[in-house]
Amino acid sequence: MMVHAQHDLADIVLNSIGFPLLVIDTQNKVIEANTSAEAFFQSGRKTLLDQSIDDLFPLSSPVNIMIDKARVTAANVNDQGINLSSNLLGNRLINLHISPLVERPGLVAMLIQERALAERLRGQEQFRGSSRRMSSFAALLAHEIKTPLSAIRGAAELITRANNANDANKQNQLANLIVSESDRVTELVNRMETLAAGNTINRKSINIHEIIDHCIVLAEQSFGSGFTFEKLYDPSLPDTFGDKELLIQALINLLKNACEASDINNKITVKTVYNLGSRLTISATESDHLSMLGVVVINHGDGIPDAIKTRLFDPFVTAKPDGTGLGLALVASIATDHGGSVDVSDDDGKTMFQINLPITRGMS
Repeated sequence: MMVHAQHDLADIVLNSIGFPLLVIDTQNKVIEANTSAEAFFQSGRKTLLDQSIDDLFPLSSPVNIMIDKARVTAANVNDQGINLSSNLLGNRLINLHISPLVERPGLVAMLIQERALAERLRGQEQFRGSSRRMSSFAALLAHEIKTPLSAIRGAAELITRANNANDANKQNQLANLIVSESDRVTELVNRMETLAAGNTINRKSINIHEIIDHCIVLAEQSFGSGFTFEKLYDPSLPDTFGDKELLIQALINLLKNACEASDINNKITVKTVYNLGSRLTISATESDHLSMLGVVVINHGDGIPDAIKTRLFDPFVTAKPDGTGLGLALVASIATDHGGSVDVSDDDGKTMFQINLPITRGMS
């Protein structure tokens, strides 16, 4: 009776673990799997049992080598940021922990931790490559667009000096608009040059709610005309530490993306949240677990197409017929330059993009 109770308890403990867990025998076959492993591999326990590791993981993965090392050294073997790509698993990034079962020689336990989208953006080679491509594009765009912008501004200034009696006021208004918009685009290009060169961004203590309010006003006067913007703010949030213009640029892109992807409800929700214990990148070699604030933009529509879900933040990737595919790449670049990250969730047409930003140090 006691043995049966202990076995039941072992099953309860095994299945209560929130990460996929496999037990591997000396022939590298699965002899035990918990419910999280069933969900991860999209297979029932009976299907998983007696399967070879080679059937579950792509041959290019280091899983077999890690298992052999754990057996030989009789010690835990861990690795992070392992890319898995197969028909069974799709495209995933995992951390892998393999431990020998001391009382059962040759058997090992394998714990799989799938990394979240925010970590994939900050850690995987795909995102680093995306950042490099984005920087190259920014440098090219900055070089090519400055000359025509200078010509546009020069022509507009000539119009303002002309003494044309035919609708002179209207002419001056339009010309002044051209001048101001040209200056705005030039400033935007200058900032893209800064991003491409890797220069330090202009960090200051910023009230994130003031930034959001400004972006919503801009949206209501342009691409968001006719939309309802619901604001759910956490008033207790302290300031963030960042570049005001770049954060406006990132949030405008998220709002525009949400409006374009929204359904007939025409409602966009923007809320702020407090993230306790998020990981903050301080420098290329230093990081710490500090609190962050999150800005969440929510829309309801058809959701994110499966074909681009794994490449959402790559430049030039878009599902829109007339889209450039640069907005989300720029959002990701700005977030990571601030030591933050971007989270994405898509559930039954409810799509949420969340920018996580570091809270100003030393402030309560």
